[in-house]
Amino acid sequence: MKHEHTTPPGAELLALVPGKNRAIRVELRDAGLIVWVKIQKRWWMGPPLGWLLPFRSEKGIALDDLGREVFEACDGQRSLETIIEGFAKRHKLRFHEAKHNVVTFVQWLLERKIIYLVGDEQSA
Repeated sequence: MKHEHTTPPGAELLALVPGKNRAIRVELRDAGLIVWVKIQKRWWMGPPLGWLLPFRSEKGIALDDLGREVFEACDGQRSLETIIEGFAKRHKLRFHEAKHNVVTFVQWLLERKIIYLVGDEQSA
C-alpha cells in the first residue's frame, strides 16, 4: 500500500508562517504588552440600546513575558518551526515540549484574530 503523504504529519503546520493582524493595536505598558482587538458589533448593540449603554469598540488582552516573546516572533518572516526552535533553545526545553506550548498559544492567538498563518511558498 502506497502512502500519499511525502512529508510527516504536522510538518505542514511547522512550515506555516505566522504574522500579526494589521487591524490590532499594540501598547507597551509597565504591566507588559497589551494587544487591542476590535470587537465586532452585534445587532443589539445599535440604537436604541447603544444610545443608553456605551459599548467599547475594542478589547485589550494582556500578554505575559512568554506570550509576548511568541507574539513578537510572529513577524511574517519566520516559520513556526523556527519560532519553536528558538523558544526551546532560550528556555532549555526539548523541541516537542516547546512545540506543544507554542502551537497551543498560536492557536489561542488565531482564535482571537490577533495573528494569521500563511503557507510557506517554498514548501508548496
